[in-house]
Amino acid sequence: MSDYIEKREQVVDKLTGELLSDKTNIIDINRMPVEPGYIKFYIDDLSLLNRLTAGETRILLYLAAGADYSGEVLLPLGIKKRIASSADLSVQAVSNAITKFVSKSILKRTDTSIYELNPDLFARGKWREIRERRKAFYTKITYTPDGQRTVETNLVN
Repeated sequence: MSDYIEKREQVVDKLTGELLSDKTNIIDINRMPVEPGYIKFYIDDLSLLNRLTAGETRILLYLAAGADYSGEVLLPLGIKKRIASSADLSVQAVSNAITKFVSKSILKRTDTSIYELNPDLFARGKWREIRERRKAFYTKITYTPDGQRTVETNLVN
């Protein structure tokens, strides 16, 4: 069922009462789905699910904290050096972790030194914008009865 708003504009000559124009506009309303239910999901849990090391978990925490409202993280060499120093790791370890995060669809590379956090995992801002960003990511995690985990990811460019 499609929802719409009907707006009617009539122009009437005030002296004669003559109807000069009669215009009806129908505006389609595309309803925004409601924000899904959510729970807190901790980076430690995300790290366990993705089998991240303690160092990679610290790096991910720095990346999440540094993301802007569009989910973007800028990672030029200077920022990587700061993260490495704060996490007590090498710059190469930070670069390797970023590569791993991209391979696991935790991050998506959008340009040179610019990455986007997966909005299914990290979201900040208005639901409408988060929903649009989520269209570019697809992640499905399934578990077999014996506990085997499979992760299916696709990035839509």
